[in-house]
Amino acid sequence: MNTDLNQLTPEIIMLVGAGLVALMGLARQDAVRQGGQWVTLGALALAFISGLSLCDVGDKQGWTLWPLATYDTLLSAGIGILLVLSSWDMPFENDPSRTDKPYRCEFFALLLCSLAGVSMIAKVDNLIWLFLALELTSIPTYIMVAIGRGNPGAHEAGVKYFFLGALSAAIYLFGFSYLYGFAGSTDFSVIKTMFQTASSGGHISYIALIGLLTVAVGISFKIAAFPLHYYAPDVYQGAAAPVTSFLSFAPKAAGFFALIMVFNLNSWTLTMGNPVDPLSDILLLLAAMTMTLGNVLALLQRDIKRIMAYSSIAHSGYMLVGLGIGPIIATSIVNGVPQSVSSPANGISAALFYLGGYSLMTTGFFAVLIYFQGTLGAAEDLDDIAGIAAEHPLAAACMTVCLLSLIGMPFTVGFLGKLFIVQAALAGGHPLMAVIVVLNAAIAAAYYLRMIAVMYLRDAWAPFSLRNIWALKTAAVLATGLVVIFGLFPSLLLNMSANSGLAVGNYLQNNYQPPMADKPVKSAAPTKPLALSEN
Repeated sequence: MNTDLNQLTPEIIMLVGAGLVALMGLARQDAVRQGGQWVTLGALALAFISGLSLCDVGDKQGWTLWPLATYDTLLSAGIGILLVLSSWDMPFENDPSRTDKPYRCEFFALLLCSLAGVSMIAKVDNLIWLFLALELTSIPTYIMVAIGRGNPGAHEAGVKYFFLGALSAAIYLFGFSYLYGFAGSTDFSVIKTMFQTASSGGHISYIALIGLLTVAVGISFKIAAFPLHYYAPDVYQGAAAPVTSFLSFAPKAAGFFALIMVFNLNSWTLTMGNPVDPLSDILLLLAAMTMTLGNVLALLQRDIKRIMAYSSIAHSGYMLVGLGIGPIIATSIVNGVPQSVSSPANGISAALFYLGGYSLMTTGFFAVLIYFQGTLGAAEDLDDIAGIAAEHPLAAACMTVCLLSLIGMPFTVGFLGKLFIVQAALAGGHPLMAVIVVLNAAIAAAYYLRMIAVMYLRDAWAPFSLRNIWALKTAAVLATGLVVIFGLFPSLLLNMSANSGLAVGNYLQNNYQPPMADKPVKSAAPTKPLALSEN
């Protein structure tokens, strides 16, 4: 792991905040326990601010992947703030009118620990630290599912999620052992060098290939990709709505960042120099199966959280298209010299942009869902949201905007996300995959529009029970506003994701030399990514 603690400041803030919140949960006074929510919010805000300075630290030390690490940290802390607001005063057990009077600080402590794990993944330079970061992300979520709701369904979901998560951890840890056997080290720099040596020899050991593919299969569980998707509907349905919202972001983000770090080791190829490489085809095949399966099965559901679970599977498929295309490096002529430039046609950039947009869309959707109460907690069945537009037009509008963005309608961040995925597929020479993405978007429109129709065209079947909490309203309005703002003015999110994709490309073209605090960096610093305005 990088020994410069300055680069780990956001994660340290989150972990210190988690410890403080856990201790506050032991207090007898309700006011102290309630303050744990504010401490969580403050810790994430500080982590976000410290993440803004991460790029300067990485730039000064020649850290090739600093744009990716910065994007990871800012995304984790920024979405984390919205998730905390969505979880404010979680309802207790099965009574939606009964606020969580004990103010369970352990929930917010676990949330901070999991987000710290997500934020750390793009900074690791060792298989052992990658494993620890993934488990730091995952283990808190198992507990959150079980304790977030006081009914047997939540406990059953927690047990299922735990055992399947343990299985996936065993699978990718088994793959790590093969990579260690291949390279004789757990350091990324050594493993990458061994792959390069194998490339020069024209043959890669089967041990390395088995290890790499096994790791990818194990991590696929985190993103709910086919064929390790089957747990998602039951877990999403059984967990409390704030926990479901968290699950739609944290494990998925961790999985995609981890896959990027792993595929960096072998330069995104399985044959090293052979123009016909199976890795892209494997990822694109998985992407097509994942998005199609998720969208088709979502059409058959009436439970909203099960619909969103299958939707989450489908969106993982869209993002896998970006990984399948890989880090395409665009060039531009500057003063007669070719220069690498950031471009959304880069598959990694497209996937990261989509990840950021999807996180905002689902967080805003679930914030509105938690605002409305059904008979056993947050609104879960389609009947629970019938007719809400007539009585609560603002809430219905927020949910509608998020749903339209999930479809990919213009003037939303979801439209640009799908556009960049299609653009990357075409730039990578896969027009059929671009067609599959568009067809799946059309299939998904059916169940998203059905939810909108229920809100606007049906009459309410029962009086609405609202959780009239300022934090929920803030989370819903803020997330929805960002969905529209990034849809109309995407420069900030696009620059960060595009520069992250370019950083991955630069990483593949340069020998990775992790910056150490106790010794200078020997390799020359890579060219700093250019802003989009310089393309």
